[in-house]
Amino acid sequence: MSKLVAVYSDDNKLLQAADQLIEAKAPIEEIITPFVIEELLEKFHVKSNIPLLAFFYGLFGVTSVFAGLYYTFVIDFPLNIGGKPNLSLTFPVLMFIGTVLITVLATVFTFFIEAKLYPGKDPEFSYPGINDDKMVVLVDKSKLTPDMETKLRRIFEETGAEKIDEV
Repeated sequence: MSKLVAVYSDDNKLLQAADQLIEAKAPIEEIITPFVIEELLEKFHVKSNIPLLAFFYGLFGVTSVFAGLYYTFVIDFPLNIGGKPNLSLTFPVLMFIGTVLITVLATVFTFFIEAKLYPGKDPEFSYPGINDDKMVVLVDKSKLTPDMETKLRRIFEETGAEKIDEV
């Protein structure tokens, strides 16, 4: 499968190119950036369920940590230390730390599942500089007509792409 690749090093130029590519109705396969560009996500209407899932992971975390602490300190192994109640003031601190830990671990795990990342996976697309500071626009050439390809190359040149290549 042949791809048309445009490489950018400036995110503002990439955003200009994205506007023109949307206008031209280009069959963009993917845009790979080394950091999140919120405006780009908004332009392409990319939504994620990860924030909502993180909220539910937090609810699960606070509930499970409280249940675990309550079971441990009140039911299974209550200690009478100077007549203090079994539900001590350390509960909020332990609940906060446990909730944050469970939420973060579950959210990261969810991200890896959603992005189909796992240890030892070969990259789907590799290009020099893609892991450093370059932003890459991939367009599927099989979906392009010759005049559309010419138009896209012109858009890439006008918006300041450092390199336009075929892979």
